[in-house]
Amino acid sequence: MALEFVACPVCKQKLALFDYMTVGADVVCANPDCLTYLRIERRRPLQLRVIPDGQTYNADTRPESYD
Repeated sequence: MALEFVACPVCKQKLALFDYMTVGADVVCANPDCLTYLRIERRRPLQLRVIPDGQTYNADTRPESYD
């Protein structure tokens, strides 16, 4: 499994994402002071988008977490 690196758009923390994670997958920033919910928007180049708090509380999906 290959890793790709991208910076959190909020705090600029370097994040490592596995190549199997698809567009639309949710992740959480690894910085304990940030913990922003993010969604993969594109794979080439890798791009993340901040998810508003109201969209993060869904019982059907849980973001991939670094914790």
